[in-house]
Amino acid sequence: MCRLFKKKKLPTRAEISHNDLRALLQAKFPVVPLYLSDNVFRLCDITDIEKFLDLDETNKIKYQAEKMDCDDFAYRLMGQLSIPPWSNIAFGICWTDKHALNLMVDNNGDIWFIEPQTDACRSSLEDWQGSNVQFVIM
Repeated sequence: MCRLFKKKKLPTRAEISHNDLRALLQAKFPVVPLYLSDNVFRLCDITDIEKFLDLDETNKIKYQAEKMDCDDFAYRLMGQLSIPPWSNIAFGICWTDKHALNLMVDNNGDIWFIEPQTDACRSSLEDWQGSNVQFVIM
């Protein structure tokens, strides 16, 4: 499956520094621990991620409590995006008070929640996903 992703070139997009990304995320989640792994991140459009999700099969895996549940789906999708040319985009995992899912910052500075079990991309959490982000790692 990784071969499919390597063939797809990610369009050239803006970059954001570690400090600027931290500031953007802190403005949205002021008391949330943030762990950012790189000095520079690339920003892509949400449509780039939607195209990636069309190829990815994480959402086709069967849910199994404790064996393949929300955190496992979120880690798997993040792992799928941990290959060039995707590996330095502003994409990660967030935990809420109820759920684990993915999060990204697009080239407009907008924050998107990505549900790895369904590929839904939303600008806000759905009620069942929780009400407060508690942790973010990118």
